[in-house]
Amino acid sequence: MDESRSDGVVTLRPPQRGDSLVLVAGRDDEFRRWLGTGSPEPRPTACIVVDDDVVGWIDYDTEQPWLDAGAVNIGYSLFAESRGRGYATRGLQLLLEHLRVRTAFTTAHLLIDPANTRSLAVASRAGFIRAGEIDGQLLFSRTIAR
Repeated sequence: MDESRSDGVVTLRPPQRGDSLVLVAGRDDEFRRWLGTGSPEPRPTACIVVDDDVVGWIDYDTEQPWLDAGAVNIGYSLFAESRGRGYATRGLQLLLEHLRVRTAFTTAHLLIDPANTRSLAVASRAGFIRAGEIDGQLLFSRTIAR
């Protein structure tokens, strides 16, 4: 992501110098439960920013073996104090808009642990539909509208 995108509450912006330290410091037990230990030098697609503070990150990749051509896998995480405020849904919608305008990708996927009720709610609010299961994880899909 080479430019910021905002809905007036949440801004997605490219990572800046020092953000990796903030992202690592924001990890907690819930982060590790769903995402493992994480990279010591995270480089997500974008930082999620609210009131000039980084509150999490969002990322997409195309390297998963189960992805079809034109599809992306999206992941995200918010710091504990920022969860439950709708920031993940807003960030996801902003990333989908970025993908629609700036890329040729046609489908977005989320792979979610069935016990991760917060992420399941984000998927529902963002218009993702359950599309299957991969290795015990629930797969959700959505067309990137053109």
